[in-house]
Amino acid sequence: MCCQVLHRWRVSSLTVEVVGGAAPSARLPHLEPAHRIAAAAFGSDDEPVDLELRVEISSIAGVEDALLLKPASAVAETRLRAGWARWLEGKADYLRRDRMLRSNLEFLNPRNHPLLQDPDSPGLTSLTRGDRMVHRMLLAEIEKTASKNFERRSLQSSESKQGMGVTEKEQQRRWGYYPGIDPHLGFSEFMEKFFEHGKCSMRVFMVWNSPQWAYGVRNQRGLESLLRQHPEACVVMLSETLELEFFQEFVKEGYRVAVALPDLDELLEGTLTHDFVSVWNEWRKTKYYPLHYSELVRLAALYKYGGIYLDSDVVVLKPLNTLSNSIGVVKQVSENSSFSGAVLAFEKHSPFLAECLKEFYATYDDKLLQWNGAELMTRVIRNMSDNADQNNGHLDIKFEPSIAFYPISSADITRYFSEADSTDERAQHDALFSRIVNESTTFHLWNSITSSLVPESNSLVERILNRNCLRCLDVL
Repeated sequence: MCCQVLHRWRVSSLTVEVVGGAAPSARLPHLEPAHRIAAAAFGSDDEPVDLELRVEISSIAGVEDALLLKPASAVAETRLRAGWARWLEGKADYLRRDRMLRSNLEFLNPRNHPLLQDPDSPGLTSLTRGDRMVHRMLLAEIEKTASKNFERRSLQSSESKQGMGVTEKEQQRRWGYYPGIDPHLGFSEFMEKFFEHGKCSMRVFMVWNSPQWAYGVRNQRGLESLLRQHPEACVVMLSETLELEFFQEFVKEGYRVAVALPDLDELLEGTLTHDFVSVWNEWRKTKYYPLHYSELVRLAALYKYGGIYLDSDVVVLKPLNTLSNSIGVVKQVSENSSFSGAVLAFEKHSPFLAECLKEFYATYDDKLLQWNGAELMTRVIRNMSDNADQNNGHLDIKFEPSIAFYPISSADITRYFSEADSTDERAQHDALFSRIVNESTTFHLWNSITSSLVPESNSLVERILNRNCLRCLDVL
């Protein structure tokens, strides 16, 4: 009976057993074809190695295959990439987008800034004594500002609500700020003085009702783009939350930018929406009050004074002085186009704005997001005209195409916060950027969707934001 000698050689992490009668030479064994090696191949733990794995390993032709790199377009994809490579690429893409999605707004709030927090842990990560002192000072300042805002921002005092007349506190309230204007004028008087104070090339209104710390560089870029196109414009930021001197740095540079606390009693006077004044204390407790307040104030301001309204997330690309009674189409679909109020240009006492205020009063719903804003304007236009896509004489409205105000829709905007990944995608982004620069008047960032996104370097959105900036070194 013949004895079989079992010889083993270890090749990398594999142990190959060869059945034979004589010892082989010292050289590495010759691997048999794939269909014959399965029975003779064992791993380091004496478990048989899978045949398909051996076949895939034998398909490695270069370091690119081993590293699972993407093959050139002309080269067929290797079998190794069919599994983990796809997963790894997906993971890398996820991490890149996850990094892009991280909001930088919370870092603007000192309460949430990691450098201002005391982790109560030993070592280098804990705060020094000086850090804690600065921390306490900042928090005290925040509390002080918050309490001051609450006191100043109350629309009516209890005495005035009970018919006891204007109190001394009411007389001392500041409704707006601009150097050279009496700081104790009433709201309407301040607005008139501000517009008369200098030669305004146009009147521009914005509304901000989010926390002051949330007003970031992206919002500032929108204001800068407006001032770059219209340095002589008079800009009023209507806000319950911003300090009146918030834009004093722009004022020092010669720009006419003012913050005003709207007096709803005066602003809504003569309209059906004046009833909101009497229920203001209850209204401000509703879930979507900041949004609905902003939607009402922009309509009322334009109706009372006339001019241009811009959302805080709108970047101005071209001069706006040619706009008159204009509203932009967001989605153009035959007879069912939709419209947005992010960019509006209307004359004082516009019939269209009067209808919008009536609709706001008649159909207001405090539980719906868009119902009292963009959808309201769409309803009014459809009610006033059988065909909202054509200019109708009695409407006296000019409908701007979507490329004019909203060149990228809300459904597509997020993809343009990322840098193009391929040559083809980069060419597509460049072509779209060129078209926007040549044909668009404004660019809407759709903050309701993109507020948590940080535009990547060389992305289309970053290029738009930095195109007409004044303080271009400020980091987005």
